[in-house]
Amino acid sequence: MNQVDNSIDQMGEQIGQGIDDAAKDITSGLKKTGEKTGDFWENWRDYLTPNNAEKFVSVALLFPLFMTVVLWLLTRVSGWVYGQYFLHLYDFFFAIFQIAIFLVKALFLIGSGLGVAAAGYVLYKNESKRTVWGWLTGAATVLSFLGCLGINQSYPYNGLTQTFKILGWVAVVWGIDTCSRVLLQKLGIDVEPIISRDLAAYRDFYQTYRAKHEAEEKAEKEEIAKAQNGQAGPVSYFDGTGAGLFGTYLLYALLTIITCGFAAPWLNCAIQRWRTKHMVVDGKRVTFNGTGAFLLGHWILWEFLTVITCGLFAFFIPVGLQKWNMNHTYYEGEKGAEDSRFDGNTFQYIGYNIMQFLLLVVTFGLAYPWTHKMILRWQTKHQLINNDRLIYDGTALGMLVRALVVILTLVIPFAFLASPWAYCWLWRYQYSHTHVDHSSAE
Repeated sequence: MNQVDNSIDQMGEQIGQGIDDAAKDITSGLKKTGEKTGDFWENWRDYLTPNNAEKFVSVALLFPLFMTVVLWLLTRVSGWVYGQYFLHLYDFFFAIFQIAIFLVKALFLIGSGLGVAAAGYVLYKNESKRTVWGWLTGAATVLSFLGCLGINQSYPYNGLTQTFKILGWVAVVWGIDTCSRVLLQKLGIDVEPIISRDLAAYRDFYQTYRAKHEAEEKAEKEEIAKAQNGQAGPVSYFDGTGAGLFGTYLLYALLTIITCGFAAPWLNCAIQRWRTKHMVVDGKRVTFNGTGAFLLGHWILWEFLTVITCGLFAFFIPVGLQKWNMNHTYYEGEKGAEDSRFDGNTFQYIGYNIMQFLLLVVTFGLAYPWTHKMILRWQTKHQLINNDRLIYDGTALGMLVRALVVILTLVIPFAFLASPWAYCWLWRYQYSHTHVDHSSAE
């Protein structure tokens, strides 16, 4: 009995340690953000200028569009999360969902109201802005507020609600043109809108962005090529493509469906083998020698233990699979994978996931980029390839758009067909920030 008590105490300590480590990761990640936020609240009057208010006006005109998109995404993502994790907690999940919807609606209503105030502030402070176009922009902010009110559907008359929505879309159309004049051309709300000129500004902005993106990709490829030719220091990168992953993913996914899940071990190994052979860590290409036949025995045992423990053993499968994968991962051309391993444990993993769940509930999902980075850093620092411990130094904001695109491929109907390209885009960032931790001592 004492041995059982000690084991339970040890598990509790490890879960607590996981929560504590996760809290430290989140705290360090939010510290800089907190410093910037504190500076803003301390010196908020410095930001309250007519120029900044004019910029806010142009963005506030688009709030009916933003509100519609955010509410749609929140509904789709929440439905997917509910179907995956909360089928038996309907009342709890529904209450959280309603609170999130209320806060999103309130945020955009308040923001559009501030847009009206900002327009009034600009027109009051600067007489030169009081042209016909300036007054029309001010009136459009009122339409934007009415549009958000209509989308909120809090007004009791359905006909008036629909009218408000239409007025909101009128404001969005005006806002698209206003953003071109204010944000791109730096002209102001008082300037007459010329459609051809304003559309040309968007075209120039896109071309500039595209050229910059292509230049960055070219520089990255040149750096990788130099590293491969020995002309530069070792770098980390991922060179797989969505087209290459699509065939592997589709074939084994179909086999898994046809075999009622029996081919799942082969699917895991196929994806892991493809993923690792395109992964280079500090100049060393990685490979994977696991096979579905060897994993099958573990898989059957995990499924059996999950059934007899009423699902409790399912918490141990992610770490167990990670350990098995890492035991079959090594540097190409070097010694085998006997010195490769994953030394994290399930209870730390549970602790991190508890912290992630709490933060996502409290922030209504807004903390996802930071919690994702937190867990990714924990996973990476417990991975060893041929006794080289790895480290991840990417940022939450750097992965934000990529993670959002991956989520969209999961929640939008038929968008899963684009998931191989989305995952490769995500992995390119992830593995470019994965390196050997030379500071660790084995």
